[in-house]
Amino acid sequence: MADIQWILGVEPTKLPSEWRERIQKLFLEETGEAYADVSIASLPIPAWEGNLLLVDMNTYPAPESLKGLLWALPFLEEGVRIAAFAISAEMQNFGWGSLAWHHLVNACHVHTKSFIQLEVKASNNRAQEFYRVRGLNVEKHLENYYKSGLGYMMKGPVPPIGDLHRS
Repeated sequence: MADIQWILGVEPTKLPSEWRERIQKLFLEETGEAYADVSIASLPIPAWEGNLLLVDMNTYPAPESLKGLLWALPFLEEGVRIAAFAISAEMQNFGWGSLAWHHLVNACHVHTKSFIQLEVKASNNRAQEFYRVRGLNVEKHLENYYKSGLGYMMKGPVPPIGDLHRS
């Protein structure tokens, strides 16, 4: 797995259609949610440190090289909102999620952001635990947020840089 790495991504509006198709497949496989191409293409994710793609450098830039993504965007004046965070099943449990999280936290410090917020399916216990360990808590129940039902809005403070070793 030495050739797998997180790289900075471009805005979804600039992604080729083949890459958007691969992202649709990743979302469906890992979250069970089906997103239309136009939904992905119109996400307001800027090109910045919170826009990451997990790729296999042996096959990059082919769309099949995509193994995961973290799309976050500056939110309100002091926050960052994670719009999407998905890693393919074969890449899970190797620390890729933690590595992306640390990168995002560092970006939050650089841009003086104080909180991170996201939405997660109520049935996705694994993701909720990942975020809980990192200081986020459920703040709101979101009825019919997902096609498959209930979602949660989770939010928490950006941890100090010194606390990153725990996540």
